[in-house]
Amino acid sequence: MIDYHLHSNVSHDAVGSLLEHARQAERAGISEICFTEHLDFYPSEDGLSCRTIPTQPELDRYLVELRQAAKQTPVVLRAGVELDYKPEAGRWVQELVDRYSTSFDFLLGSVHNVDSLGISDRDGAMRYFGERGPWQGCLDYYEVVEKAVATGLFDSFAHLDLMKRFRPENGELMMQRELRDRMEAILDLLAATGTGLEINGGGLIHDPREAYPSLGLLRLARERGVAILTVGSDSHRPETVGRHVADCISLAREAGYGRVWTFEKRVGRAEAI
Repeated sequence: MIDYHLHSNVSHDAVGSLLEHARQAERAGISEICFTEHLDFYPSEDGLSCRTIPTQPELDRYLVELRQAAKQTPVVLRAGVELDYKPEAGRWVQELVDRYSTSFDFLLGSVHNVDSLGISDRDGAMRYFGERGPWQGCLDYYEVVEKAVATGLFDSFAHLDLMKRFRPENGELMMQRELRDRMEAILDLLAATGTGLEINGGGLIHDPREAYPSLGLLRLARERGVAILTVGSDSHRPETVGRHVADCISLAREAGYGRVWTFEKRVGRAEAI
């Protein structure tokens, strides 16, 4: 068993040290975990500078702490980040990825903001859809996702249908007409750039009560040639490491996939499921 999406107290919204998460993985019989700590970019209003959370010194400390934790557990620990892509921060994203090209094992892409609006918390999502409506809100989200995937920077992309988190009805909406066309274009880009698609168990405890992505979207991904799958719990505390990963693997099989992927120094390796 593996878990390729989890957060420790390195992330602003999570608790528990790296070693505490590793100890829980031991107890749960998980052989390999990858920490995907949040990495957020905040360009200045004048566009001349950009700060990050965590800062680069904090990222460096994270990597040192992970190496130390890895010596104290039989669980394989991989260093990763979940990079929240913002088009306006593109050049700083590229610079940071280049700087840490030999430090990270895995780079997970995601979109949590559209323009200045956060969409991954309930209040932000309700405000976002209140201003734009569900159709335009989904279109605008997928415009940013498409730009992120087109960079080719990421090893896998997280919670592709996040728009259903606080509006489960968006799950069906996203498979209709122009939105489906946009989704297919994104899946084609994933396939063309060799970027993976994540199956994220977090949706099973959120309002949709289904994984990100849905079975229908996962089957569509396979039809469009997306070959690489990663699986993760999206855990934010030690006691939930590995949560619903077995369900994610079952979903992959149901969609016709026979492998999931792990990464070391950004090089992927397929594992039979």
